[in-house]
Amino acid sequence: MRLRVDPVKCQGYAVCTEVAARHFSLDDWGFAQALVVDVIGADVAAVSEAIADCPVRAIRWIAGPGESVGDGAAPPGTAG
Repeated sequence: MRLRVDPVKCQGYAVCTEVAARHFSLDDWGFAQALVVDVIGADVAAVSEAIADCPVRAIRWIAGPGESVGDGAAPPGTAG
């Protein structure tokens, strides 16, 4: 799975950088950006938590090659 941060929605709360620091950082203006867009294995849980905890819902799952994603809230095969 891949993740995407919507730069228009992000308000710089930085919750994602606290829960999944390996995948997110803040840019020079204090807004979140994805460091690693491809999420695998144990990182899925942390990124899912970051998506759920984002107060403005600026992060979502997107489909990688050969994948499909429903509403973007949870990767396929997980509850959400």
